[in-house]
Amino acid sequence: MATPPMEHDEPYMSHVAASKQGQLVWQFNRPGRFDFACLIPGHYQAGMVGTIHVIPRKG
Repeated sequence: MATPPMEHDEPYMSHVAASKQGQLVWQFNRPGRFDFACLIPGHYQAGMVGTIHVIPRKG
């Protein structure tokens, strides 16, 4: 195994096996740009990153 198994026991972390899907629900308390990434060694460098753009609620 290239990377050790990791336990994600924080509410803001999730581990998803290869070829599987997962869901993490996050409630943002302000608009803005938020970056996220995989924390398994080498995965960030391999491109497992993204950005979430939260826009203000209209109303």
